[in-house]
Amino acid sequence: MNLSEIKQIGIVGGGASALMLCFEAAKLGIDTCLLDPQVNCIGAQVATEHIVASINKENIKKLSLRCDKVIFNIKPEFEMDVKLHAPIYPNKESLDEICNLKNMLEIIELLEIPATKSYYQDTKEATFPIIDGLTMPFRFVKQFKGYSKQIDIFTKEDLADFILEVDEEAESFILQPIEDYKQTISCICLIDETGKAHLYNPIEVNYEEDGTCYLKISDNLTKTMINRLNRYNRKIMKEIKAMGVYTVRYGIKANKAVEFIDITPELGVGSLLTLEAYDHSIFEQYIKLVLEMKINAPILEAYAHGTIKETNEVDKNQEGHIYRIDTHNMYISKERRMDE
Repeated sequence: MNLSEIKQIGIVGGGASALMLCFEAAKLGIDTCLLDPQVNCIGAQVATEHIVASINKENIKKLSLRCDKVIFNIKPEFEMDVKLHAPIYPNKESLDEICNLKNMLEIIELLEIPATKSYYQDTKEATFPIIDGLTMPFRFVKQFKGYSKQIDIFTKEDLADFILEVDEEAESFILQPIEDYKQTISCICLIDETGKAHLYNPIEVNYEEDGTCYLKISDNLTKTMINRLNRYNRKIMKEIKAMGVYTVRYGIKANKAVEFIDITPELGVGSLLTLEAYDHSIFEQYIKLVLEMKINAPILEAYAHGTIKETNEVDKNQEGHIYRIDTHNMYISKERRMDE
């Protein structure tokens, strides 16, 4: 494809990862247009245009009229039942699949990938007795056609408020105990136009009691664990098939058992580590994918790690690159690989 055929790329969601996607597009002379309701969203610092509006199907349709391609950097909470005027990444079929939690969990079960126990019910009346038997906290999911809505229930007040909002139009309801994982793992997966999956190394995420978040490209998971996660990810990507970028999250228990948590088209803040750790970041690869350029297998060059702190002040003693993310600062540094 001639780059001149693509004038502008639309991005749904304007966070830190949108900022980097806009930056990579700008390097190739491609304009970008964000759709995000926040006036001063991070991505707007670099985007050519910013549509300040709610993220809904009507506004996404308007975005598709302005752009040649559209990237979804969020998981939609509504059915995409409108005609769009530009190709979207991932495509509608894949978005529908990963946004239907019930179907996705059924696929995970068929693929023999461990996941937290879930309780399915088709009516409110059948759901309430299950709730009575659950201990808090737990997750309450309303499953609609093509999307789901959820809330984490921690108190009886949360439960009372949510029950009042239970929609009769929901096709089914899902109840999931909220597991206390020792840590969570994020895996970034890219599917190119040939259907081949390109996997980035797992990203470990840990939260301290003071709210500080530590992220790092995994350097202490065993090879057995990494191979297991990669095997799971390849199974999931083979099932999804469609071109695009996906983040798959897993939880690791104290006994080192691993469980599938969710899958989303959104690139979380952990994806920023790929800027320092790889020869080609996920943002560069994604823009190349949208422009139908050759995708390179990512090569890990360094073990990047990051620290996210909620503060308005810059820590002058903190090493590495600094990124401002809303009310937080993220510091990223790297260490050379010991096996080089």
